[in-house]
Amino acid sequence: MMAKTEVELFRFDSRTDYLPYYTKHSVSYSSDETIADLFEKINLIQPFGFDKEGVCKINHYFLRSSERIADVISRCGETLTIGPASEFLVYKDLQIDKSDLASKLDLLAPYMSQEEKESCLKRTELHYYASNTLNYKRDYIGDHVLLCAAEIIEKHPENEKEILRLLSDKDNGVWYHSSLKNRLFSYDSAEEATIEQLLKKCLKMLKPEPKSKIGKKIRDFFQKESPLPAEGTNRQSEEISVQESRDFAGFNIATYEGTEPGTIESLVEKSGAVHINIPSKHEDMTPYSQHVDKNFSCMIAGDILLQAMDKNADFILVKNEKMRDFFDKNQAKM
Repeated sequence: MMAKTEVELFRFDSRTDYLPYYTKHSVSYSSDETIADLFEKINLIQPFGFDKEGVCKINHYFLRSSERIADVISRCGETLTIGPASEFLVYKDLQIDKSDLASKLDLLAPYMSQEEKESCLKRTELHYYASNTLNYKRDYIGDHVLLCAAEIIEKHPENEKEILRLLSDKDNGVWYHSSLKNRLFSYDSAEEATIEQLLKKCLKMLKPEPKSKIGKKIRDFFQKESPLPAEGTNRQSEEISVQESRDFAGFNIATYEGTEPGTIESLVEKSGAVHINIPSKHEDMTPYSQHVDKNFSCMIAGDILLQAMDKNADFILVKNEKMRDFFDKNQAKM
């Protein structure tokens, strides 16, 4: 049995085009066909640049073209907006320059063979492009490096300290990792846990044991309270128990939920207000980055505020007082 989907396809040729644009296509598909099959069908009608075993972005998700069309539609809806995995690196439609993907993995070259590197790139390229961090810090080492580093440490624990020092770079290192939970179509929570463990190990390197008074002062410095919720709290579900004290009819209210699903969207609807949906409502605020760069989280928060303002929201509702204070007290930085 055949079904039909509407596709808006990103088009851009770096040699001839000044700006990207989208073409619309109505495509029939069967239950077992993949996104790669969808590309082949569109290509027969109107040729465009794509890789048969490539990666791309559909609506808000990053995925491989081997995913089934039916599975993507069940989550994204009948209309699919398809773009490249990185608009920064496009040279032809969905085709992108992947040289930085490989060059960043060279950081671990002393610890892996060429065959291991190629295998790692194939398995983790989607993790690299899906990271929201790259929208703010192009030199970030990349989640693919973190996952490969964890594999190397597991196989060769004698290299752990050396590798952790490489990952702990204060300018572009592991501190800037942002959760992929709401960005990867096929998200694996075990991979997030692996990176979380790396972060905690690197954090111990910043916080030496207080064997002397000076050591204690250093430890206390790095344990100063962060303006963001503590590491891990924005990745856990938070139960909201409230009663509406008044009717908010006539207000436009945006929400920032964080990486975990929450109840505050439904709270806005119960209050009588209009809920304003913003693209970054589930983005990670990278609390670990506070240890090395107090302004990085403000860049992400600034985009969240701008999206709410652009949609005429009267205010943003967040999950807890600490997050409220972070937005309220850092607006100049944002």
